Amino acid sequence: MLLLKKIMKPFQRPQEEDILARINRQLMFSRSEPLSLGIECEFGIVDAATCAPKPVALGIVKQANDPAIQHELYQHMIEITSDVAGNVKDAVAKLNDRLSVIMAPLPAHSAALIAAGSLPLFNQSQAVPTETERYKLLRETRQELYRRFTTLGMHIHIGMSDTQSCIRYQNFFLRFLPHLLALSASSPFEEGRDTGFDSIRPAVTESMPTGGPPYQFESWQEYKDLCRSMARSNSISDLKDLWWDIRPCPRYGTLELRICDQPATMAEVGAIAAFVHCLGHWFSEHQQWLDDMPRPAAWRMRENKWRAMRYGLDAEIVADNFGTVRPLREDIAQWVERLAPIYERLGYEQYRDTLEAVLANGNSAQRQKRVYAAEGNFEAVYRHIAMETAAGHPLWEKLAPVMEELPEPTPLNHYQYPHYLPQGYGLWLF
Repeated sequence: MLLLKKIMKPFQRPQEEDILARINRQLMFSRSEPLSLGIECEFGIVDAATCAPKPVALGIVKQANDPAIQHELYQHMIEITSDVAGNVKDAVAKLNDRLSVIMAPLPAHSAALIAAGSLPLFNQSQAVPTETERYKLLRETRQELYRRFTTLGMHIHIGMSDTQSCIRYQNFFLRFLPHLLALSASSPFEEGRDTGFDSIRPAVTESMPTGGPPYQFESWQEYKDLCRSMARSNSISDLKDLWWDIRPCPRYGTLELRICDQPATMAEVGAIAAFVHCLGHWFSEHQQWLDDMPRPAAWRMRENKWRAMRYGLDAEIVADNFGTVRPLREDIAQWVERLAPIYERLGYEQYRDTLEAVLANGNSAQRQKRVYAAEGNFEAVYRHIAMETAAGHPLWEKLAPVMEELPEPTPLNHYQYPHYLPQGYGLWLF
């Protein structure tokens, strides 16, 4: 009997009072330097010849012996984090240092590093799970859905001085989740199929009731009350179980933006992080804007996220609660123009230039689709992503001949057609 209890322990949820006590501890807010930065990036490791997932991450993590380099749910997935930084340049520099560390051993494994929201040919039968207590519990809870949790994302932490600031900044950044998703979109393929989406990755977390857009809170107390209610009901046993697109992170005293696919290159990581950082600085100087602007309706937030997933930078977003639409590219460009003085003050001109180049030439999803359209095989897509990841910047020049050969797309009003709902996405409607 004792042996059976020991075997079953990883699969058993803690008692309600234990869960609630843990959540209460985790809700203690650790103040951070306002608008400091931290960035997390997730990568896939694949066989250089076959493109199959290569389960070597645990060995690389052990060899690196750096707490900023960690394993993930499966053994072909690896994560690096920056230190807490005052600006994007310092954060990206740390990421590049750690990227070099994890790339160094790959030739010995005949492996390549892939920076994308999903691996185009990923097959669950090829994946080796990482065995930790938490991951075993997640696997037992999610059952069949767990096999889809192999997507890769970028998370950006913004330092908050206090709890109420965290809530206000979250309500501000909620309006920019479609923008960030479209800029970072890099998961158009799933299990060897073109999904028709620029980013299929959010459909995975949307399959869980604690995933997707967060609720809008008026106060920290309202947020705490929700977390405690979810703990009492066993909906969550840890604040990490809140897979929201953006969430408070009390442990670090940050607001964590989790909406982004993993961009293909560090140049894009820097460009998106700089856009976030400039928005944060702008809001710190224009706090009244949040009170003056009408609160976005829940349907509008969900619709805009869906459109960013489906059409990426080509989406038309709903600009107000009355249903007015406007091109997402245009909205991003106008915000970049509005933020120009802050870009200059922070010395982020190079990141602005990269962002504008992505707007003009395409995100990673669009680049992947162009390669597949030209080459007709996913091995070429893998090679292109791996080359961009290693180069550190988008290889638009290599796509120029491809773009010239492809026919001009027929203009369509996408919104005249029924929306395709990917597997596991239906729960998002309710």
